[in-house]
Amino acid sequence: MPKLKPKSPKADFSLQASEGDAVVLRLSGQWVITQLEGIAARLESAVRSKSNITVNADDLDAMDTAGAFTLRKSVEGKLLEAPFTGHDNYVRLYNLVGTCKPELDIFAKESARKTRFWLHPVYFGLVECGRLIAAFWRHFIDQAIFMGHIITLLMISIARPGRVRWAALVNIMQRAGLEAIPIIAMTNLFVGAVLAFLMVLSLKTYGGAVFAIDFVSIGVLREFAPIIAAVLICGRSASAFAAEIGSMKMNQEIDAMRVMGIDPYEALVLPRVVALVIMTPLVTFIGSMAGLLGGSLAIWAALGLGPNYFVQRFYDYVPSVNFFVGMIRTPIFAIIIALIGCRLGMTVKDDVISLGRQVTTAVVQSIFVVFLVDALFAILFNGFTF
Repeated sequence: MPKLKPKSPKADFSLQASEGDAVVLRLSGQWVITQLEGIAARLESAVRSKSNITVNADDLDAMDTAGAFTLRKSVEGKLLEAPFTGHDNYVRLYNLVGTCKPELDIFAKESARKTRFWLHPVYFGLVECGRLIAAFWRHFIDQAIFMGHIITLLMISIARPGRVRWAALVNIMQRAGLEAIPIIAMTNLFVGAVLAFLMVLSLKTYGGAVFAIDFVSIGVLREFAPIIAAVLICGRSASAFAAEIGSMKMNQEIDAMRVMGIDPYEALVLPRVVALVIMTPLVTFIGSMAGLLGGSLAIWAALGLGPNYFVQRFYDYVPSVNFFVGMIRTPIFAIIIALIGCRLGMTVKDDVISLGRQVTTAVVQSIFVVFLVDALFAILFNGFTF
């Protein structure tokens, strides 16, 4: 029994003289994307001085669009009127890639033209500024629409409390609020201690080290405790919300909820927003107390003034308005963090790269907006005296 000739795994070709000055390009092997290494350069070199070429694909084992495009690009302009003979499928592939060639050429020329323009710094700056403004406006509109939807659901839930998913609400309150208390308390403790040491170091030169108690108390209550709690919640909750909702969207669980008649905004987004609004003031208050504790311990160690003196001076010289100025912004921070995290989770595509990108964007955007709003509050309450 004769041996069957094994199929050549690599794409190959041979040139044969034909009648007159015509040349037959005989293809062999597998002209597929994984077997085309080096074939384009070899083929272009072989047919550079040839003309009136016809292609014979009788010995071809396989061909895909990559192989057909490589062949067409290498022998373009050197073929006869009926250039390709062989299996009908190969002929159709060859003709198909020919219809795509003009668009590819236009795209390449346009890309080269844009690349030349991009090298100009003025053009680069204007384009980037335009893109940033357009992206900011687009995100602002999307966020406003998303917020309007949530406000509508909130009004409906207030009118009909039976629609509220209490189990999900309590669970998120525990995960986003209670479990965040240790890290927020410890961070504020260290920040209060560091702030106290800096104030003592700065004021001791002028004989006013005792005023460090006032500065630490006002700074912790008015700014540091709310902003530190908000940033830590951004890192914990905004990323968690985006990851949870995004993974559900990737697994088509949100589509399944819609099929079952469940509004995913009511089931997933609203409990997270309400839970964060409830818990953020609580964890901020605990963070404020931890910051004051850290400041009192640092002042005790640096100046020898015990906790009793710290508490008495705090009561006498630190107005309570500072506490309310700090706490009044915490629900706004909670709404911002929850809405940004949930909205970006809803925009996740069907791949893990999109999930990772949106989780990262949720943290960065929420922190940026929190600092922006905090600056606006600082300007707004600038007239409130200490």
